[in-house]
Amino acid sequence: MKVIILALLVCPLLCAAENAKPTALMAGKVETGRTIFLEATVSASPADVFRLWTTVDGVKKFLAPDARIDATPGGRYQIIFFPSKDPEGTSHGTKGARVLKVVPNREFAFEWITFAGDDIAGQNAPPSAPPSAPPAQRNAQPLPTWVELSFEPISGQLNQTHLKFSHHGFGEGELWDRSYHWFERAWKGVLDQLTNYCQNQNHAEKTEEKS
Repeated sequence: MKVIILALLVCPLLCAAENAKPTALMAGKVETGRTIFLEATVSASPADVFRLWTTVDGVKKFLAPDARIDATPGGRYQIIFFPSKDPEGTSHGTKGARVLKVVPNREFAFEWITFAGDDIAGQNAPPSAPPSAPPAQRNAQPLPTWVELSFEPISGQLNQTHLKFSHHGFGEGELWDRSYHWFERAWKGVLDQLTNYCQNQNHAEKTEEKS
């Protein structure tokens, strides 16, 4: 599977709204009121979409070429974008991120700690700055940001899911601004990859049934 990171900036927009009312806080997390909200209609059942986010095989279909996932509260959610040069996702992945909430086939939440883009300074979530940065930019590392997902069946439509996505915990300041705007674009690309994959799978299954 191709690495999708380079494609994230060119995918079409999905439904997005900034600064909407946040969902319930995750334990130990600090809501900042600055959240990325996205929605998508996915051509698959809630159980299938849930499985894509919560298993290694699923993540490989639309998000990254490798992962280490234990989809239980407190389990690791380690996404690995470049396994050949960073096999543990230490600098180009989410090493250290943990699963926060699991409601099978309905809700899933996880921490997000990763780089973003070619110029990684200030685009992480949470952001970091190189040692050469001015002292004002070298603040103590904030708590990790986190992602919440919900999977709702669409009434009257077989194998159709309304996916709600939110990425919480963005702070204020230049580094956080860069991080927020990067992930606002990047997550739209991820959801586009997800919806395209499910649509293609659905089409392939229907074609096979007719043959």
